Amino acid sequence: MNGQTPARHYYKKLVPSLILILNCIQFLSHPAKADPILLAFVFAVYLAFIWIIPYVASTAVSLCIFIGLWLLTDFFWAVSGQEQGAAYFLIVFLMIYAAFRLPSRLSLIFTACLIGGNILLLSSQGGSLNTIISNISIMLGLYVLFSSMRFRREARKEAERNHAELAKMHVQLEHAHKELQKAHAELQEASVLSLRYAVLEERTRIARDIHDSIGHELTSVIVQLQSLPYILKSSKEDSEKIIQNVLSVARECLQEVRSVVHQMGRSESMVGLTALRGLIHQVEERSGLHVSLDTAGLSEESWPPNVSETIYRILQESLTNIIRHADASHAAAVISNDKSHLYVTITDDGQFTGSLTYGFGLTGMKERAEKAGGSLTFSAVQPSGLKIELSLPLMTMHKEQKDEQR
Repeated sequence: MNGQTPARHYYKKLVPSLILILNCIQFLSHPAKADPILLAFVFAVYLAFIWIIPYVASTAVSLCIFIGLWLLTDFFWAVSGQEQGAAYFLIVFLMIYAAFRLPSRLSLIFTACLIGGNILLLSSQGGSLNTIISNISIMLGLYVLFSSMRFRREARKEAERNHAELAKMHVQLEHAHKELQKAHAELQEASVLSLRYAVLEERTRIARDIHDSIGHELTSVIVQLQSLPYILKSSKEDSEKIIQNVLSVARECLQEVRSVVHQMGRSESMVGLTALRGLIHQVEERSGLHVSLDTAGLSEESWPPNVSETIYRILQESLTNIIRHADASHAAAVISNDKSHLYVTITDDGQFTGSLTYGFGLTGMKERAEKAGGSLTFSAVQPSGLKIELSLPLMTMHKEQKDEQR
């Protein structure tokens, strides 16, 4: 019981049982005033008590059994008339068992009652004062001895229980420490990956800005330089004008490089329709491509800077691709909106018939649109040419405007 092994459990009952049996044999072998049958009966009751009491869980029931045995022993003592015989042995045995079995306070009270009962019985039978004092001293000494043994046993059990709990807590703490180490390692790995992703995203942004801005300007430079030899032969004034345009574009390229190097996330010069008209004017001057801008379906011209930049860069890259690859003479940009979306459509009359290869420019355009919460699609125009359709949500734009105003 209470976590003990079965062998130890039976040992704790066999030892007192053997003591009772040996003492019963000893008392029966010597003539006494007590009836041998009554003596054997009382010892048999004590023997049964030893084997039954461990299974009694209730303290009140255990106390009643102890009191019953005490009364039976006193009756046996009164009937037998023995002063130092079997009855006294059973009283002492009962007191020792109570010191082990009953709670501390109850065992002390029960022992005091046993001593008081002994004094009364000895006095009624004419016992001397020395005999009474001797019996009391023996009982007190045995009670203190066995009570201290019980206290040490309970203290040892408590220490073992505390040690087991501490060992369990230590195991739990080690497990928690390992979990924390694992979480720390995962967090460090996630931080490294997040940093790498941020660096990669920033590199992609810078590369896209260089491609969209500087690439567009350099395309204009190349087109004008390609036409310069022919113009030099025909008109000196036109050639000087082209050279001035090339220098102007080169300076703008330099400014764009500085902007990218200094990681200017947004450019105030790329806000609204004014910037788009300026871009179209530059393209027409430098390339000869005629570009029309239709804003008849536009009811709102106030856009957040990131949306303005998205439209500007996509229009810029679209015109650059038309100049480089489409061999077109005319391009058209239409901007409109409804209650939920802003729409930009760019078409040309170039040579595109349906086979489209996604390079860095087209991929960057789609990424810009998706990053702004919108979408970008490409389709063919009959009989030839390319249509680019951009859609951006207005609710996101309005929310960003309110956030920026805050």
